[in-house]
Amino acid sequence: MNAQELIYDRFIAPLKKPRASYIGIEIEMPIVNLSGAKTEKAVCIDAVKKAITHFGFSPQKYDDNGVCHEAVCDDTGDVFSFDCSYNNFEISLGRVRTLHEAQARFRDYLSFINGELICNEHTLTGLGINPNYKINDYNFVPSPRYRMLEGYLKKCQAWNGSFHPYFGYGTFSSASQVQLDVTLDDLCKTIEAFSLVEPLKAVLFANSFLPEKTEFLCVRDYLWEQSPHGINPRNVGFFEPSLKSVDDIIDYLSRASIFCTERDGKYLFFYPIPFSEYLSRDTVEGEYYDGEYHSCVFKPKAEDISYLRTYKQIDLTSRGTLEFRSACTQPLGEAMTVAAFHLGLNNKTDELIKLLTESFLYRENETPAQLRQRMNRVDFLSYVNVEKLQALLNSVLQLCKEGLKERGYSEEIYLSPLFERANTLTSPSMRLLRQNDIKSIIREYACL
Repeated sequence: MNAQELIYDRFIAPLKKPRASYIGIEIEMPIVNLSGAKTEKAVCIDAVKKAITHFGFSPQKYDDNGVCHEAVCDDTGDVFSFDCSYNNFEISLGRVRTLHEAQARFRDYLSFINGELICNEHTLTGLGINPNYKINDYNFVPSPRYRMLEGYLKKCQAWNGSFHPYFGYGTFSSASQVQLDVTLDDLCKTIEAFSLVEPLKAVLFANSFLPEKTEFLCVRDYLWEQSPHGINPRNVGFFEPSLKSVDDIIDYLSRASIFCTERDGKYLFFYPIPFSEYLSRDTVEGEYYDGEYHSCVFKPKAEDISYLRTYKQIDLTSRGTLEFRSACTQPLGEAMTVAAFHLGLNNKTDELIKLLTESFLYRENETPAQLRQRMNRVDFLSYVNVEKLQALLNSVLQLCKEGLKERGYSEEIYLSPLFERANTLTSPSMRLLRQNDIKSIIREYACL
């Protein structure tokens, strides 16, 4: 099979299966030492270990030192895991039908874990950047997959390119991600609609301010796009506006790059290669970790398609879903706003496209990527008509509210904080800058 056929089978064929309209929610959260010192690994591990026992989760993965870093609930499919490092904890909720179901489980987990952490002056909080990132350990979880990822990202020090210096950004950056079912017929339209709304999402959801990069309200975009993940632009950022058909998407993904695979139980990483080119190579030179990093040469296989993935603002997954990746972790009491926003607009894509393309936002023929960059800046208000922006945000949120009301579960209540943000043009990052009191913000954003 050639690259296009493999892409079709992995990413497109699942879209032909019946859709069940489930919601997938993943929320990463920094663990912060309230004393201002670095996060203590032992405290984090102990709190999560107690949560695994309390909620009856089954340990799934252990690090090289025998520490459980991932556990699953057999009944719900919910997963507890440390993401990249022991400073960053993730709750991945199994498929849910309603946001109320998701909220109830999320609150239960957070209440218990933070109850354990606070006994040792630590807390999970709703920030997209761990405020103690400068003093925290950059060590990745010592497991095969994370050793591979750490080695790959550190290669920015050896490979030529305009990379940022934060190779360990995965250990201190946190996101709120949503997966929604999509049909084959709606795929292109849905990608277009949610691409168009990305600039407005920067205004509503920015929550990753990095004091060393003061121009950004949401440094998340920069961290991904200027890392080795962004060597091939097709692996990050936006789908191109010219993609109008499923065939266009297949061709696009066939030219996205693969950078890792597995051989003989070992994860290998290598300089990213466009997948169609990768398959045509006789051999590839990579590296693997076995106490230290070793070089190796291996032959590409068609089965390596299972290791091809992108890190775009909107990702097409192998599960027949679109994953929305650009939102930072939100204040924990407003954690469901990200899922509510996407869920409400998911069945309003025609109206959303019409609303946005006819709005002032796109009258200068700028792309969503260009507008997102502008709206992501601390001084974005100098670029726009404030009243028009407030009105447009409210129109989008009203459309979203209608979509949620049509579902019939009263999920529109989770949008309330977003209407306030739209009226004041105050994202969580902007609130942090205006309040300028990180200690108060850490506690405020930790409240359920």
